[in-house]
Amino acid sequence: MECRNITQKEVKEIVRKANVNYNKSDLQASGGAKYALEGYTSKDRQHIRVIVAPRKKHLSIVTVIDLDKDWECPSCR
Repeated sequence: MECRNITQKEVKEIVRKANVNYNKSDLQASGGAKYALEGYTSKDRQHIRVIVAPRKKHLSIVTVIDLDKDWECPSCR
């Protein structure tokens, strides 16, 4: 998430708002449904998508995407 300038606090904010984009969600995924939660962060109005996978006792974060900017990530090269 550091490469995309998205904090854990911002991820939690989007998860709490829970605006589900069903077009980007995969409810029939092997291993269980995955939901695409989208929104704008309150701090810097960053438009992000958080992919989550519900588990029995917790919510697993699969990935976090900045929808407006493609960030360079030196460790991904």
